[in-house]
Order: sequence, then structure tokens, then C-alpha cells
Amino acid sequence: MGLSKKLGEWQDAKLIDSTTAEKISDFEKQKAKPIALWAFGGLGAFAIILGLISVVASNWMHTPDWLKLTVDLVLCLIIALTLFRVISQNSTSSRSQWLREILVIFYYGFTLASMALIGQTYQLGGSIAKLLLVWTLVTIPIVLLGRGKFLTVLWIVGTSVSYALNLDVFNDFIRQFIYQNYIAEALLASLYILSPFLFIILSRIPWLVSNRPIMAGELSRYSWLAIIIGGWLCQFLWYDAINTSDNEIILLQIFLSICLFATAAMVTFIPKMYASRTKDTHLAMRVVLISTFIMGATALWHEDSYPLIGAIASITYMFILAWAALKIHSIRMFNVMTAFICIRLLFIYFEVFGSMLETGLGLVVGGVITLFVVWGWFKKSASVAHYFGLSQTSKRESDTQ
Repeated sequence: MGLSKKLGEWQDAKLIDSTTAEKISDFEKQKAKPIALWAFGGLGAFAIILGLISVVASNWMHTPDWLKLTVDLVLCLIIALTLFRVISQNSTSSRSQWLREILVIFYYGFTLASMALIGQTYQLGGSIAKLLLVWTLVTIPIVLLGRGKFLTVLWIVGTSVSYALNLDVFNDFIRQFIYQNYIAEALLASLYILSPFLFIILSRIPWLVSNRPIMAGELSRYSWLAIIIGGWLCQFLWYDAINTSDNEIILLQIFLSICLFATAAMVTFIPKMYASRTKDTHLAMRVVLISTFIMGATALWHEDSYPLIGAIASITYMFILAWAALKIHSIRMFNVMTAFICIRLLFIYFEVFGSMLETGLGLVVGGVITLFVVWGWFKKSASVAHYFGLSQTSKRESDTQ
């Protein structure tokens, strides 16, 4: 509906003729994927898996082990053979692509259910963290058979959970070689904080970029989103007093040194990892990384709470993100950051002039400031966009978020 309306407007404005409009419409219909169909298909596949698990769990004590394992094996073979048949047809139709994606999602989730069933049947023991780790590793070939965003997001969530739950394994490994507790704790904390860096590196694997561009793009996008959200959350460190002992100061110093080294390395190698991107994009990514590190590093060294500094730091950070949005030609992100800045300005009045809220003056002043900022944005946004060589139809680069 939106495309048809746009094509009509372009025809009325004499930008395109009817023949060009028909060609554009036909091309978009061939390339378009029904998002709802793909999303609900994936949810339906996982609902079936959860239903099978519930059926088995409700009749666990009354179902013979051989029957449970036989049914599980038969279902695995059916899914595998069906998936192999669909892939071997090598069809590019939307129906075949949808069926292939659903089967991959179903196989991905059913593998976890099968592993849990085998573990329970033979009382193998072990933790959920180890189960998820093995499941994540052995299902990588299955996931690589897929192409869609839903599967990619599902895999990112599963891998992130597996990674977080298995950091205790890294903790035990680190403490075998490092006897100083504060050094081990600093290394473990850095594994949490720097996890988006690991996913960015994973998303830049050449084979993945060339053969699975959607997966590489989504991995990169969500990793950068995690970095941006992490930088924004750093403002709240100013809202509490941070009292540190001597050992905790050493811990913070080691932790920040690790983060500084990792950030510097990432900033250095961004042009190589994103070789197809422009220099402006590289600059924007570097500035965002450096700003995020500064936001976190500066907020860890104070003994009293400073909410105003946190609010100012947050607004400054969002200004940087708005500038980065212009550099990567993303008008949508620029608009979002502008809206967040207005909202944050309003909340500053709630925080700083809380007593004024009783008479309503805080709301009035905050509303006036917000309207002033919005008016200024509407007045200057076109000239700012023109200065950076943008237009309202500029496309954002998919791998830079």
C-alpha cells in the first residue's frame, strides 16, 4: 500500500512514467517477503517444539524410555530428510525459501529438546549452561543453512544466553592460572562488557559476509546496538555514590586498562573489518566507540552522586549519536536521537527542579524548552542534512548500527 501511494505521487510529480512504475512494482513484489508470514512461521515452529516438550514432561514417568527416544529419533530423521529435500531442489521461490527457513528453525530448536531428553533419560548430569554451550556449537551448521532475519535474531539470542551462562567456566579457567582475585575478577568483568566486540569480530568473518550477508549484517547491527545502549546506561552510574577500597581501585584500573586496549584495537581495525564502508562511516564508528568508553570510564570515579552530570553526559552522548547518524546517512536515527534529546531535557527538569512540580512550573518550563528544541530542529534540520549531503530518502548502511 505504501509503495503504491509513493509510485502514484511520483507519477503525479512527473518523476517517473507508468511503465517505470509498473517495473518498480513488479520488482518489489518479487523481492518482498511477507514479514508476518515469516515471523509467525518461526513462532509456530517453536510452539510445536515447546508443545512436544510439554507432552513428554507431563507423561514422563508413564512413558517408556525406548518409546521417548524412538519418537525423538524418528522426528529428527523426518525433519532432516525434509530439509535435505527442500535444499536439494535449489528453488528460489518464496514458498521454498519460507519452508526452508521454518525447517531450519524447527531443527535448531528440536536439537536442544533432543539433547535435554537424552540427558534426562540416561541421567548424564551437567548444567544447563553446558547443555546450551554444546547445543550452540553443534547447531552452527544447521543455522548456516538458513537465510532469514528471524533465524539470525533467534540464534543471536540463544548464543548470547549461552555465552553469559558459561562465563563461570572461563572464571574457573582463569583462576587456575591467575591467583590474584582482583585480576581474575577484572578479566571476567571485561568478558561481560566486551562481549559485543566478540560478536562484531564474528560478524566480520569473510565467509560469513560473502555467503550469509543477512546474518553478518544482523550480528553487526545488534552488536553496535548493544554498545550504544551500554554507553547510554553509563549515565546512571552518576546517580549513586561509588565508594571503592584500595583493592577495588586496583580492580577498576585493571578492568579499564583491558577495556581501553580492546577499544583501541577495535578503533584501529575498523577500516579493515568494514572495508566496504565509507570513511565517514569509519569515523562515526570510531567516535561512538571512544565516546562509549569515556562515558563509562569517567563515571566510575566519584564518591558522591551527581545526577546533573549524568543527565548532561547523556545529552552529550545523544548529540554524538545524532552526529554519527548524519555521518552514516541515517535520517531515521537522527530523528530518533533528536526526539530522545528533547525527552531527556524534559526529564532534567523533573530531576533538578522536582519541587517545582508541585506548582506545575517544572512542567511548563520543561515543555517550553522541549518545544523550543523541536522548533529549532524543524528550522535547521534541512540545512544540516544538506550540509552533510543527505536527503530524506537517504538509505542507512545496514551494517553500521
